[in-house]
Amino acid sequence: MERRKFIILAGVGVGLCLIPSSLYILGSDLKKYAALILKRELFYLKLEPKGFDAFIEDYFKSISNDTVTTLKWKILYYSKSNWEKSDSIRDLIKYYLLSSDFFINKTDESKIVNYLGLFNSYKSPVPNPYSFVLYPPEEIDELYKK
Repeated sequence: MERRKFIILAGVGVGLCLIPSSLYILGSDLKKYAALILKRELFYLKLEPKGFDAFIEDYFKSISNDTVTTLKWKILYYSKSNWEKSDSIRDLIKYYLLSSDFFINKTDESKIVNYLGLFNSYKSPVPNPYSFVLYPPEEIDELYKK
């Protein structure tokens, strides 16, 4: 009887070690999971597909890409985490919107969001999303007429 218990426990132990590692190896790339999360969070926007894929590639070239990062993005996707629960998702959304023409188009959700290039605060100016509220076009025209 002791041998059977040992064999069963050894089988369960080996299974517990092999299943997560095989899921990691056989699972898709982390970029796929990050893209799915971003699309789920920005469902209300019209995202240009080629620019979206280019952003995902550029974003993950700029950050570390290791086993822990891959597992983290898979866990975030399968646990249905959102921007309120995860700083990683919040950063992904923030960098996508800053890297696109979303704020340049005055946060107009009806326009297609195009990727312009990976945002870097040291190289590119920060688009002010509220500049059209502070300086409406009518007031700017009046200032230039004087």
